[in-house]
Amino acid sequence: MSYTAHVLHGFNPLEALETEWRDLFNQAKSPNPFFSAEWVFTWLNHRGGRVFPVTLIARDGDNRLVAAWPFFEYPAIGGRGLWVSLSDIANCLEPLVIRHDDALLKTVFEALAQLLADYRFIWIPLLRGQWVRDYLEPALDTFPNLPIIRNRAPNHFIDLNAQSDFESYLTDALGAKTRKSLRYDIRQLEQLGQVECITYRTPDDLLRFEVEMRSIEKVSWKGRERLGQLTGVSSEGFFHELLPKLMALGQAEITALRLNQMAIAFEIAVRQPGYYGFFHIAYLPDHHRHSPGKLLMLHNIERAMIEKCEEFDFMQGGHEYKQKFCTGTRQLMDLFLCQRSLPGHLNYWLSQLVRRRRAD
Repeated sequence: MSYTAHVLHGFNPLEALETEWRDLFNQAKSPNPFFSAEWVFTWLNHRGGRVFPVTLIARDGDNRLVAAWPFFEYPAIGGRGLWVSLSDIANCLEPLVIRHDDALLKTVFEALAQLLADYRFIWIPLLRGQWVRDYLEPALDTFPNLPIIRNRAPNHFIDLNAQSDFESYLTDALGAKTRKSLRYDIRQLEQLGQVECITYRTPDDLLRFEVEMRSIEKVSWKGRERLGQLTGVSSEGFFHELLPKLMALGQAEITALRLNQMAIAFEIAVRQPGYYGFFHIAYLPDHHRHSPGKLLMLHNIERAMIEKCEEFDFMQGGHEYKQKFCTGTRQLMDLFLCQRSLPGHLNYWLSQLVRRRRAD
């Protein structure tokens, strides 16, 4: 099948695409969960006039939308550049495609040439390494460009299909010392009172738990270091609007760990059929010694197995606990793609300079 790529500039053509975008996501096989219509259009709504959207799309021979990749303009030396949308929040920024079809992905990545004709650079983090090797690098040979491709911390995951049961997973993935430590944490917590995990799946559930959840994040180490998603200055309103939409569609859920009915930790998951995405977690610092985050995470790993999920995805980040509990990794890479022009060379040089200074 043949595919044709197009570039849309501005809000109006993108907003006109919303219904088609939603249909694409719903029909897609293994879609990028962060590029659903709910994520993309809620993000744009909260950025308002501060961003100018530029969208790369592809259509098939029947004029059906089969791929979408949202970007926004960003200042550059000698003009404007492009950043992929939701790069401040999402854990995956690869294009939304209806299926992982070689011809379609080839069309999408080669269409970066259309964007680079008008913009000095394109910044795309969090691309899976396999797509970089199979589609991006061959596409870069088809048009003039100055690429910088860098490795980043890999994506850790648990292949749930390979686990016979939860106890076998613990035995195979964790050392005896870690298992002993976790059992001790559970016993110590249970000595303080009734321990239970409760999962919230609907907007009404969220309404009952939201204040408590935000209070936990605010006093957690993430809140103190201004790394919170729900209480951050730029993200609080976004998630307040987004989470009910996702939960109404079954695309997100929240699990709380309660001690004597009081929530001491919560975990937000991104959900799709057969998939559990570990997106965000926070806990009360007073209970740090009991490892409430790990205990809640283990509960959800077991629950994902019971629900016949194929994968428990730890998403981005090279945290030690993710390395300890995972059974596999995927390579992630960042792309900084510059025009082969004088302004493009200047942006390329500046990026290299910044990288070297950070390394020092």
